[in-house]
Amino acid sequence: MTEYAFVGDIHGCFNELESVVARARSRTRHLVFLGDYVNRGRQSRQVIDFLMSLQESRELECAFLRGNHDQAFLEALDNAEIDVLLRMGGATTIASYVDELSDDVLAQLRRSVPDEHVQFFRNLAMSMSTDQVYASHIPDLRLGEQQAAAGKYRIHGHVVQSNGVPTITETHALIDTGCGTTPTGRLTCLFWPSLEWVQSEPR
Repeated sequence: MTEYAFVGDIHGCFNELESVVARARSRTRHLVFLGDYVNRGRQSRQVIDFLMSLQESRELECAFLRGNHDQAFLEALDNAEIDVLLRMGGATTIASYVDELSDDVLAQLRRSVPDEHVQFFRNLAMSMSTDQVYASHIPDLRLGEQQAAAGKYRIHGHVVQSNGVPTITETHALIDTGCGTTPTGRLTCLFWPSLEWVQSEPR
C-alpha cells in the first residue's frame, strides 16, 4: 500500500518545514500539504519558494491544499482586502516580501510577490483523496465534500490542537499542532496508513 505523508499548518515557519520534509522524504515520495503556508511566522516567502521546489522535483509527488490564510493572501492581492490579511497575522507575510514599507503597502506587496508565487496560490486544491483517505484543510465539510469523503479516513488541519499533539481517532486526524501560532507549537507530519507521526523540534 502506498504511504502518504500529510503535513499540517506551516504558517511561515521555514526551518520547521524543512526539517519535517526531510524526515518525510526518508519514508515516502508522496507528500500532501494541508494548507496555511503563510502568516504569523516570519518566513512565508521562503516557505513558498521551498514548496515550489518540491513541486518541481521529479523525485516527489506532492499535493498542495488551500488553507484560509492562503485564500486571504490571494484575496489581498486580487481584491485589495489587505485589512483582512493583517487581522490574520499577515504583517509578517508582507514583511517577508517587502524590504522597506511605504505608505502604499498593497502596491508594494503586489509588485514584490513573484508571478510564480501568485500562480502557486491560484492552483492550490481544496481537497485530496484516494480510495481510502480524504484530506482537506478545514474539517467542516460541505455536502459535496461529505459525499467525497464518505467511508474514507479523513485528515485535516486548521483546528489548533492546544496540547501540541495531533488528535488521531478511528475515523479522522487533526494535525494542526500550533506551528507559528502558539509559543510552543510544532509542525506535524502524519503518515498514512500507519498513523505514525513526527514533529519539528520545539523552538
